[in-house]
Amino acid sequence: MEHKPDIDELRRLRPELAGLEFLREGGFKAVYKAEIRGRPEAVKVVYIPPEAEENGTRDEIIARVKREIDALGQCRTNHLVTLGSMALEPISVSGHDYLIYSEELLPGESLRQRIRARPNYQGLRVLMKCLMEALRAIEQSGHIHRDIKPDNVMVTGLPERPFVVLDLGIAFKLHGTELTARSAGPPGTMIYMAPELFQPQYKDVLDIRSDIYSAGVTVFEYAAGKHPFHHRGERDYTTVYRILHQQPAKLAGLRGDLPAPFCQVVDRCFKRRPALRYPTPAAVLRELEAMI
Repeated sequence: MEHKPDIDELRRLRPELAGLEFLREGGFKAVYKAEIRGRPEAVKVVYIPPEAEENGTRDEIIARVKREIDALGQCRTNHLVTLGSMALEPISVSGHDYLIYSEELLPGESLRQRIRARPNYQGLRVLMKCLMEALRAIEQSGHIHRDIKPDNVMVTGLPERPFVVLDLGIAFKLHGTELTARSAGPPGTMIYMAPELFQPQYKDVLDIRSDIYSAGVTVFEYAAGKHPFHHRGERDYTTVYRILHQQPAKLAGLRGDLPAPFCQVVDRCFKRRPALRYPTPAAVLRELEAMI
């Protein structure tokens, strides 16, 4: 993250953030752990670059963060991270401008840290169910997530919510006002993006099936211990070529111990053509419920 805020200065400016501790960073966002009114929360600090005022993107950055908060506030499910007690507000640290707010602090680790763990069928089925419950809530709020991947899924160890989806920072409101120019490339993590998102007019075909695709890739990678298209160390454009032109291995061929119907559900989720995928998260959940 460019111009990550100085933690000592942040402590001085926000003394109510008890025990402030840096957790992680990425892009324009840094995440900290702090106690607010005696409750541990994740404090998010989003950098607003100075050139944003000049090129007219400042309002867009603010609108994106507000959209993430609004989307979280509208979703009703245990399988999405919830908002914390600190409302969104601007803050200046060492002469740089930021937005600050909080979310719940979840226990555990990311699914990325569990790749190669060779989970059993029940664990994989629960993961798929949790992801689809989260996507169903996002869909019902009129949004899509656009960045489902192992890094954005927490393995919590909580019986009532074992997997929780994070980070609606690039969530897209369907049938809403665009926040980026139509010439801008699709936001997201390339190796988890659905093939249709690489089209110039991707916003014309964007719907929940793109998230279902990313969820399918995520479950496949967790089950197989490797990505269906991406090879470690290769450039993203090589992976994108495979996504657009090559068929992935079948999950059943890599995990013969898993029930064939479950493998077929995972494989169908990330079919190249959207029409061949499940139309909604609810359709995937119905398939899962029919399995033992």
